[in-house]
Amino acid sequence: MCCPDELSPAGKVSQNVTTNQTRIIRKRGGQKGNRNACKHGFYSATLSPAETSQLWNITNLEGVDPEIALIRVKLQSSLQYDPGNRRVIREASRLLVKWYSANYGLDPTDRSYLKTVVENLLEIVSLRQSARPHGSQI
Repeated sequence: MCCPDELSPAGKVSQNVTTNQTRIIRKRGGQKGNRNACKHGFYSATLSPAETSQLWNITNLEGVDPEIALIRVKLQSSLQYDPGNRRVIREASRLLVKWYSANYGLDPTDRSYLKTVVENLLEIVSLRQSARPHGSQI
């Protein structure tokens, strides 16, 4: 039987009382072992073995700058996971424009134009990717 202070005004057992009277004390924030903060796609910090291989192939065989190749690989994997993710498209276009601005000294007008063009192209690719059967590549 439960104690009188655990009874509600109606005389029923409170919903918060457990039968074995053991409580797990939790600290603030994420609990040990949860995977809520795990990232995937464009925002992950690591590359899968297939993405690493693809990055080296793009860099060595196609002669693409490693930073651009990394953006390309991450964007492709992100769009395969979630086609049409506008946040990924905006972030990728921002990074590309930032890279080109730093390397080629673009003025603000050119940066704005390039960002619009790149974002529109990525939107088109994203729409095509979402229309393809799952697993097809760009």
